[in-house]
Amino acid sequence: MPAAVMDGEAAVELAAVPEPPQGAERYVVVKQEVELELDFRDQSISGVSTIQLFLIDTTIEEVSFDARQCEIDVENVTVDGYKTKASFSDPHDLMQAPPEWQLGVANHHVMMKRMRPLRPENRPEVPITEREKLFCCVPADRSLRVTLPDGEGLFKDEPRRPLKIKTAKADKDASLDRPDPQDEKNNVKISIPFRSKMIRDGLHFVGVAEGDSRYPHVYTRHSIEPGTASCIFPCVDDPSSRNPWKISIKCPRTLSDVFAEPKPATALPASDSRKRKFGELASTPARPQPPRPALVEEDKLREMTVVCSGNLTGEQIDPKDERKKIMTFDCQIAAAQHIAFAVGPFEHIDLCSEFRTEEADEKLGANAAKIHAYCLPGRGDEVRHTCAPIVAAADYFAPEFGKYPFESYKICFLEDMVSDTGAAASMSLCSTRLLYPEDIIDPDLDVTMKLVHALATQYFGVHIVPNQRSDYWLIVGIQWLMTFCFLRVLCGNNWYRFHLKNMADRLVAADVNRPSLYDMGKYLEIGEFELDFLALKAPLVLHILDQRLSKVPGSTGIMRVISSIVSNANISSFELLKTCLSSDQFRQSCEKKSQYRPDELWEQWVKRSGCPKMLVKQRFNKKNLNVDIIITQTQEPAAPKPINRDDFWREFQEQIHHVEPGEVPQLFTGPFTIRIHEADGTPYEHYLSITDRDRQGTTLSIAYNTKYKRLKRTKKAQAAATNNTTIDKHDVQDDDVIYFNMLGDVLQSQQDFNNWGLQDWPPQVQTQMDGESYEWIRFDCNFEWICETLTDMPGYMYLAQLQQDRDVIAHQDAMLFFKRGKRHGVASTIETRTVMDRRYYHGIRTMAVEDLTKQADPDLNYIGLAQLILSFRHYFCEKIVGKNGGVTFPPTPNDFQDKAQYAVQSAIPGAIARTRERGRCSKNGRNFLLDLLLFNDNSENEYSDQFYIAKLLDALTTSLIPEKLETDGDLLSNLKVEDDEDLEFKRFIEKTIEEIDKYRRMDEWTSTYQNIWTTTALNCKMRLMKAHVIPTSPLEFVQYLQDDNIDLVRIKGFECLVELGMLAKGPIMKLLLSYLSTDPSPFVRDQLFKIFCKGVAGIAFGETKLIAEPKKEAEVDESGLIIEQGEAEVLQRKLDAVRRDDITQALMALKHELKTEESKKNPELAVAIWKAVESNIIGVREKFQLLELCSAMFEPEDSLLLTVKYPRVWKCTRDPLEFSVAVPEARPSKKQCVIRFTPGFRTEPRKPHIEFRPPEPPSSEVKQETKKIVNIKLNSAKSFSGGSASGPPTPSPLVRKDSISVTIARPAASPAPAASSAVPRGGSDSIAVQPAAWVAKPMAMSPPLIPALPSSQQVNGSTPRPSEKPIKVQNKRKSDNTGEISDRPKKSIKSDSSGTARPVANGRPQRIVTVRFTLWEKLPESIQKEIYSKHKRNTSASSSSIVATPAGKAAQRLSKSHRSASPSPGPGTATPSSQFSASSTKMGTSSSVKQRKPLPSSAPHLSSPASVPSVPNRPPAPATPAAPPKTIIKIIKIKPPSRPNPATK
Repeated sequence: MPAAVMDGEAAVELAAVPEPPQGAERYVVVKQEVELELDFRDQSISGVSTIQLFLIDTTIEEVSFDARQCEIDVENVTVDGYKTKASFSDPHDLMQAPPEWQLGVANHHVMMKRMRPLRPENRPEVPITEREKLFCCVPADRSLRVTLPDGEGLFKDEPRRPLKIKTAKADKDASLDRPDPQDEKNNVKISIPFRSKMIRDGLHFVGVAEGDSRYPHVYTRHSIEPGTASCIFPCVDDPSSRNPWKISIKCPRTLSDVFAEPKPATALPASDSRKRKFGELASTPARPQPPRPALVEEDKLREMTVVCSGNLTGEQIDPKDERKKIMTFDCQIAAAQHIAFAVGPFEHIDLCSEFRTEEADEKLGANAAKIHAYCLPGRGDEVRHTCAPIVAAADYFAPEFGKYPFESYKICFLEDMVSDTGAAASMSLCSTRLLYPEDIIDPDLDVTMKLVHALATQYFGVHIVPNQRSDYWLIVGIQWLMTFCFLRVLCGNNWYRFHLKNMADRLVAADVNRPSLYDMGKYLEIGEFELDFLALKAPLVLHILDQRLSKVPGSTGIMRVISSIVSNANISSFELLKTCLSSDQFRQSCEKKSQYRPDELWEQWVKRSGCPKMLVKQRFNKKNLNVDIIITQTQEPAAPKPINRDDFWREFQEQIHHVEPGEVPQLFTGPFTIRIHEADGTPYEHYLSITDRDRQGTTLSIAYNTKYKRLKRTKKAQAAATNNTTIDKHDVQDDDVIYFNMLGDVLQSQQDFNNWGLQDWPPQVQTQMDGESYEWIRFDCNFEWICETLTDMPGYMYLAQLQQDRDVIAHQDAMLFFKRGKRHGVASTIETRTVMDRRYYHGIRTMAVEDLTKQADPDLNYIGLAQLILSFRHYFCEKIVGKNGGVTFPPTPNDFQDKAQYAVQSAIPGAIARTRERGRCSKNGRNFLLDLLLFNDNSENEYSDQFYIAKLLDALTTSLIPEKLETDGDLLSNLKVEDDEDLEFKRFIEKTIEEIDKYRRMDEWTSTYQNIWTTTALNCKMRLMKAHVIPTSPLEFVQYLQDDNIDLVRIKGFECLVELGMLAKGPIMKLLLSYLSTDPSPFVRDQLFKIFCKGVAGIAFGETKLIAEPKKEAEVDESGLIIEQGEAEVLQRKLDAVRRDDITQALMALKHELKTEESKKNPELAVAIWKAVESNIIGVREKFQLLELCSAMFEPEDSLLLTVKYPRVWKCTRDPLEFSVAVPEARPSKKQCVIRFTPGFRTEPRKPHIEFRPPEPPSSEVKQETKKIVNIKLNSAKSFSGGSASGPPTPSPLVRKDSISVTIARPAASPAPAASSAVPRGGSDSIAVQPAAWVAKPMAMSPPLIPALPSSQQVNGSTPRPSEKPIKVQNKRKSDNTGEISDRPKKSIKSDSSGTARPVANGRPQRIVTVRFTLWEKLPESIQKEIYSKHKRNTSASSSSIVATPAGKAAQRLSKSHRSASPSPGPGTATPSSQFSASSTKMGTSSSVKQRKPLPSSAPHLSSPASVPSVPNRPPAPATPAAPPKTIIKIIKIKPPSRPNPATK
């Protein structure tokens, strides 16, 4: 570290700064300025990114930044205004395979390995708390490298400045070892010009493509992990690196300027060969632009608005182009991933002025946040209605948690967003799917929750960030806890506690084999399901922490801790430690504020996983007057939960990313509150605790406070409650307890009992109730545990808890008890009274409605159905008596003013539809539902009934689906017309389908909210087809897949097709894969991918068959009995069950389905899915998802097909010279010629390809070898060569032949009489190609080889004599024909030393057979090494080379050496030397022919050929050769034309 200079002119040496981790850069980003220019026509972005750095280590020579999907003008990158060297490699190029690679679906692992650097998990992590000492940044890709000039480089006159630190005089609160980022003398400014290319991530353009009629706009896309911000502009894409920003955006000024033709730029002349400057237009014609949409005059004048992070500081018209404007924003400290902007013709709505009163504004004062909303034209009213609660939420957060951390808050509603909300600095990007009009009330609570959560994210998540990944749970938990606290004010305490209890019940079922909260942070990039789990568990853990903190005297709970953190961050917003939050820091703050140590809670609920299941047993001890309670904990689930379609992708992702489940504590400990409602009606709370000593079970003894006797309601009180009469207080005895305001005390008269079919407890239960000493016991009444509690309390105690306890959680516990119980008439009565009592919370009443479906049982005379119908008639129907005395109950006009009643009204039809009578919904129930739809009246209602009608259609569809289909084919076709019941059911089905189609057609004319009627109709049709109620008709859904429909309708159409198993159909499957990879909307692509994953899960679970299995006919034995395949069916069911138990088994089953022969015959799936992978529209995350899905479906193949380009060759031809006859002086010289060069590609090799394989290990018993010379014909001309019977060979006529003599080594044959050998004669222009290794080394023993008799065209054109018997040719092995030598050892039969086969008893020679050795891999390692060493010793150094020499030249050399080495030939034998001498003689006969330059010859010891087996009865050669023809070759010399000497001029 160099010396540091202090401001006080005293030089001190800085302490040694610890080295940062690998991948970190030794600099700090002080500030970044970005200048952007948007081009809507080309859908591109360009500009300059200026990054101001503070170098911690002044000796570094290079700094790295992040940039993706862009082109960097490396020639114009500057450092402090001076050009420098820079290099850039776009990481997005890894998404495309090289053009030489021919990849397929089986090569998915190759592509995943290539794209591995794009994964965010590869980056190192430096906690923010350690950056106070390390002073470093961690770029994600380091794709852009910029060289810093040193003292010897560009800045010779300006040496590198030493590092300065700030003294205590300037800032007393600053530490001495911290660099001063405000000192500009120590900063380095780096300017990087860039231009985007093929945008996939980071930005999204809407309304600019052909056929897209929406308003054009563009916005940024964001993610939790780094890699997205660098797709927009070069930066340091590090979530923990935060600095100030200045952003300037140039965009079209009006909507008409968006599609205006750009101004013509000065293009380079065609002849100019200089390199173009950055941004300079080329002379090539521009690509065709999409047609300009027609705009009305009102839209043409709409101003384009830029909504960006930070505060607007300037707006001006572009001085170079008046059709553009520039808007500048300044943003305080923020990370690159939190910089967002949106550009479009937005309408501005000031929410503060519309929804905040003057009184509230004065009360808040400076804490009042300015809130602005932006939307596309025509949706302002929806924005006002949807965002009304946001102002109230901001006014609640300011005094409760702290001032809003930014100057203003902006909400911008955009199209095609994947998630509903996106967080950025001082603004939120929201989807237009959240907007709803004023008359729609169904989605209001969910939308409000999401928008309030987006506001809470500005506090924690943008302004206050997690210290490291493991702290992300705390940020998410506080966000949702703040959201729930505001909704408690908006919706009431009952909603708050009921919602948290439902979340706790879902968490108990979901937190099985999942990571802990502390470990979940490093798995968030896997998928959004991990973030959903974090959002489910984190706020619950903080809630139970708040409950435990509140018990401590003087504690204010967790809210004051959160408030103090926000206040400190607002005061010191530029300090890293104040604006980050870690788990340890938060725990210390809780301990300081409340004097409570949450160590056990942190260890069990944060760093471990799982939820306890408690079994509680209670007993009254009459002897000691105590209540004994035994609590037993179990953490393991009773049975593994089967995997469904929705969890298939999550299970697969967690398996391939090695997500380890967290450790489950053996015992959860902590405080436990028990409330006993004793006989006198007084609740007594007892604060107990479960400790580590209670591992086998916790036994608690609680003192009883009331005298031992049961105090019960008197009959007088019951009569008074029944008759609604007053009771004289003098008639009440001392031991009577009367509850005048008890819940559920409706329908008490005898007439109600008769009309509603109510029941009371039997006498024996009444006696048991009288003997109890307390009314009921509440376990964990303060909601301090996230657990499932099962008790042994009887049903009447739960009834008392339901009726007399005021806590909504107590009511929910009671309803869960009755839901787990069996069907009973008393339970039906309790639930009916709960529905009829409007004092209950509507969630409790809805639970009772849903459980009444179970009471529609034949043992109870279907009392549940009757009570549901009576409940609906009581509240929502009108009784009308006809003239003939008939009574009807038409529904009253809708009135949705009371949302609690509307919730019950919407739930009852669905419950009626789920009732079953003999496998079907009863006729009364179906007709009741149909009447509700037919007589629905919404004329007097203030709100829309679109969602209510959709629920009625769903209920009608449910009523048509039987429990079990007993016939083949669809139910509608198999209903018998002769049967009255079937006829009525058939007509009802047709009527229902008619109503579904009616509302679907109505939606086409009068569009409903998000086309809710169309999506409901499609879903109803799909359910009926899937249940085989009506025939399957995929065309009904395909017609809604067109681009003109809204996204939700298209997505629903694909979902219905996949649910019907249409993924097995090739056209549907290819269409789905095409849409999910090419659709311009990222939201549609995301939803279609999830649908495709569900379809793949159906194949893995056996629900969808790619190939329809033929139905097996039942076997019939001789006696006529039908033999069912019981064992096969049971086995198949077991296999199907195993598929759902484990994801590994499911993946194995999936690959097995795709590997069957029938599936291989239909390869559309593999081709279509790989085409989707290669799409140039999908982003990095989408491509990874498709590749991972390929790995689940197909086995990888370690092979790669490459495409290599042909070699480029040039062909030269001579053109005739053209001259004028009239001008003799123009005649060219004889030494001149015109040569024309023509380019081409060589598609065939220059020389024949000769395959060579390593020789076999030699056999020690074989001492001789032979050669066979084979003529490979290159044309159809005949070859004149042969041998004489005796004497030297006679020269043959000189004939040039394009043949090649290939010398191939053969095993030695047994001794035989010498005969004349057929040797090529004459001067044939041949090349002898001799494999050196085959000549030098002996081969394995083989039977004697007798060549086949040559044909008449091969031996001088003559034919053999007809009297001669043809020679029987011995069968050859494959290796003898091809010359291939196997590298495996062979088993051979031993022979004697003479080389001949040994005779056997019958006198015939024994045949020697060579058998290929095929068990090389099973040989011991020692033997393999011995064979390999022998083979290596016996193989010469030149064994892998082929030596080619001209035949004539080689023959002269070989003849001399062969005469001295070989024995003298006998009479009538032609030796190899003779044939080579003849060749040499023949070559010498023509002296006028220019001799060919000899090729490199072989080694001397390899030049001597072995003896060639003779072939008998060859015809003799001609006696006298013919005269050789004369060949004249003209030699042309090309002389370059003379040029004048410039010196002589």
